Amino acid sequence: MKTLIENLRATSQIRLFKKGSAVLFQGEIPRKAFIIRDGVVRAYTVKTSGEESTIALFTKDDIFPLSWLLDATPNSLFYYEAVSDVRVMGINKDDFNQTISKSTDQLNEMLRYVSKQYTAMLVRITGLSQSRAVEKISFTFYYLLFRYGTETSEGMHQLDLKLNHLMIANLTGLTRESTTTNLKVLKDKGIINYTRSSFSIDKRKLENFIGEDGFRELNL
Repeated sequence: MKTLIENLRATSQIRLFKKGSAVLFQGEIPRKAFIIRDGVVRAYTVKTSGEESTIALFTKDDIFPLSWLLDATPNSLFYYEAVSDVRVMGINKDDFNQTISKSTDQLNEMLRYVSKQYTAMLVRITGLSQSRAVEKISFTFYYLLFRYGTETSEGMHQLDLKLNHLMIANLTGLTRESTTTNLKVLKDKGIINYTRSSFSIDKRKLENFIGEDGFRELNL
């Protein structure tokens, strides 16, 4: 995406959003799409009970709302909120379409990005379909590891997404209490370790725990 982002830079506008501020509202017709340069944004919905359900997280080089940008929807499907202080590039839909249409390489870059997003969502859905809470959480961490993790040493990956137990509960559809209990199970097994909002993951131990050999070569 680096070449595409560089070519979009000339027609973009930089915007800053403070932690906790709304970036887009559900149902809003966006004036621009955003490419994240720094920080984390989450997409979420609000249930009829008033509870929030986190749909996805977005970080550096991610584009949102993609469904609107690619003309799949006329508006924003979700609420978007800054999880941390965020710096984004705002891009017009027409400028985006003109830029990717100029070069097959840039069009292929975008296709690869969409493919990775699609594959990541399939892994996430696999996690949500698990029957046991600890498996939902472990698959969710596998999705997060490939999507956002940074390898710090052989087999060890770091997640710096400002995650807390409530956000993980929202990602998995579990209660906060169940999430906390099962995070401790994974911690006691040496699969994950965490501080206030930073998680480290032992990829080999996590793969052995979930038992999905077909996922081992993912590149998201």
